Amino acid sequence: MFKSSIVKRKFSFFLVFIFTFLFIFQLSLLSVNAKEKPKPEPKDWQINGIVAALDDSYLGVQRLAFDKLTEYELKNLDEQQATWIAKKAANVLKDEKVDSYVRGSAAEALGNLGDAAKPYLKDILAIVKDQKVKRCNCSHPSKITRASTRRAIPEKPNLQRCN
Repeated sequence: MFKSSIVKRKFSFFLVFIFTFLFIFQLSLLSVNAKEKPKPEPKDWQINGIVAALDDSYLGVQRLAFDKLTEYELKNLDEQQATWIAKKAANVLKDEKVDSYVRGSAAEALGNLGDAAKPYLKDILAIVKDQKVKRCNCSHPSKITRASTRRAIPEKPNLQRCN
């Protein structure tokens, strides 16, 4: 009698373990999705706002505008606006004085423009091949944000910097 109760406990523990494992496995399968969400089509007022932000003289605003461009599907963009945006992005890419984060955002936006970016492929290849270009090895966007905002904050003693 004593041995049978131990066997029942082990068996019931095993069943609980299996049930729990299968339940968690099923829940994890529901949250896994390999499909990428399609990018939304931009509305006219959004494009007008991005174009206005690209005209701003402050490079941080231009960087945010280029970042916004990568969030939208730009295949059906007006040809005149697309060529203007591509020209602006190419000019930012060519300027060596511009921060590498802004140039990276411009390159990503230029890659999202499709046919409007074709005239600037030679310039992009020249920039990629250039050994003088400073490349960022930050792998996480939050590091980029912290690094770029830290420049505007005055230095404090005992403040550690992550570069």
